[in-house]
Amino acid sequence: MTLLPLTPNRRTRWLTATLGALALSLLLSLPSTVAAHIVGQSYLYLQVTESDLTGRFEIALKDLNPALGLSGTPREITPENVRDHLDFLRDYVSRNIVITADGAPLDITFLDTDRPIGAGYVRLPVDISGYDSVPEELTFEYSILFDEDPTHQGFVLIESNWATGTFANEAGISLVFLPDGRSDTLELTTKGRWTGFVAVIRLGMVNFWKGLDHALFLIALLIPVVMKREGGRWHPEEHLGSTLARALKLLIAFAVGYGLALVLAVLGLVEVPTRWWEIGIAVSVAIAAINILVPVLHGRLWLVAGFGLFHGFGFAAAMAKMGLTEDYVWLSLLAFNLGLAISQLILVAVLVPILFLFRRLLLYPRLFMPASALFILAVSLAWLAEHVFDIDLPIRELPVVIYQKVTS
Repeated sequence: MTLLPLTPNRRTRWLTATLGALALSLLLSLPSTVAAHIVGQSYLYLQVTESDLTGRFEIALKDLNPALGLSGTPREITPENVRDHLDFLRDYVSRNIVITADGAPLDITFLDTDRPIGAGYVRLPVDISGYDSVPEELTFEYSILFDEDPTHQGFVLIESNWATGTFANEAGISLVFLPDGRSDTLELTTKGRWTGFVAVIRLGMVNFWKGLDHALFLIALLIPVVMKREGGRWHPEEHLGSTLARALKLLIAFAVGYGLALVLAVLGLVEVPTRWWEIGIAVSVAIAAINILVPVLHGRLWLVAGFGLFHGFGFAAAMAKMGLTEDYVWLSLLAFNLGLAISQLILVAVLVPILFLFRRLLLYPRLFMPASALFILAVSLAWLAEHVFDIDLPIRELPVVIYQKVTS
């Protein structure tokens, strides 16, 4: 096959287009906001599902103790004794918050928790009831610490709401309360699925790029895909089309494996201890790295699918952490899988043509492939050692440091 020469202008346009596609995917995957708790502020996080409304109050001990006159007294609340003061705290909060819907007050029931304190903040989970169906609008009367501290601020945030595409939100504030502005109304969108579906797709894309182990596994599989092994030596593939077809077969095998595990884990049909699937992922990356030097996975798509199972349990843990397994489970599974697939297809569409462009260089099989294999193998073995021996190794952060250097 005779390849058309790439002129400087054509090469520039081609590289710009491919790198632009990768950059667009990364931009779509970036979180939009980041925020941290600030002293002088209390928070109510709401979780909205199709049939339930729950929440969590978070109030800083540094605000509670001085405002309520507890500092320096035997009644001062500390992380160590906070459980002894839960009834007092629940009573105080219930007297300083009223939530109504359609003019009728809703019932606020405080729930038990294994973690009543975190980062210096008291955490009081609640269940909000008193409605036939989740209301479209809530009215708040919020006075927590306002009478005791005229500078205090209160915030209401929607932590999760499938219908609006909100998940694991700790930054986007919905309502702000001040001592001279204690009442406000919050509109809840509890109907409509398209927004949530699109948001979960984006979260799937985020998770693939964020999960460096998943990306490294796929990259390791793709590096030798532009070469073929004959007579104990690597030779360049002749056709880009057939090369992309091979890459897509690997992608499909990987997707079958992680997709199956993802469904089984999210539905609670299979439970695998975190340590074991983390070890499995590290082993899969190591084998993929060895495959760059010796084609141990060539023609063994079933083995790629098998390794994908471990990655699927990792994806399931990520979904659970983001609260994607509580509402519209099947739609969440479909959307999250679509997000994973989109990011992987973009990676294949960008990386494989670039590798194909340079495959004929003598340095590709003699330098680039061995160096890539050794680097990925070292990282994967570091991950494996961490999970097996429960230790922290600096090399684990090396890919992240390199990425930050390249993009800075």
